[in-house]
Amino acid sequence: MAHKGHPFPASQAWMLDNWVRRLLQPPSELIKKLSITTNDTVLDFGCGPGYYLPEIAKRAKAVIAVDISPEMIAKAQIKVSRAKAKNVRFLQTDGKSVDVTEGSIDKILLVTVYHEIGENEAALKDFLRILKDDGRLVVVEIVKKGRLPGGPIQNPETLKTEIEANGFKLEQMLPYKLFGMFFFAKAKSPQR
Repeated sequence: MAHKGHPFPASQAWMLDNWVRRLLQPPSELIKKLSITTNDTVLDFGCGPGYYLPEIAKRAKAVIAVDISPEMIAKAQIKVSRAKAKNVRFLQTDGKSVDVTEGSIDKILLVTVYHEIGENEAALKDFLRILKDDGRLVVVEIVKKGRLPGGPIQNPETLKTEIEANGFKLEQMLPYKLFGMFFFAKAKSPQR
């Protein structure tokens, strides 16, 4: 299990992509809820071994898979290659920024990753930079205790407050199994 500033170890990637998880949490179920269109460029921040990448690639125009770990990126590249997805590119990050053009991303997805980011303010500032004005930041975190071990349980109000303090506005929170799916838009600047 990973915590603030400590990414999930690549040596345990099998815990993130296995038949039990596919049975309990099929990637298609969660990705369907994102309303990805064929015009969207989606950035999967903290893609790990690529659990969601084939499903995102089926729906989006382009996918940017980002991780701090070169070992995780290598695993994700294999998964994408096996899925024959041609619209995915991979980038390594320092956890604070992504080498992507300003205003070029429609959706940024973080699935059980936000709690691992060491410098949330820096990452959120960069997300504001790369997200289109009408884009969405989607943060998915565990908010209820389950029977099986998983990531740390997050307080939805704390998550909302922290992200909103950094230039975003919560539009919607959808429950999904043990998770909360938090959909954030860029906060509107006050008119002068």
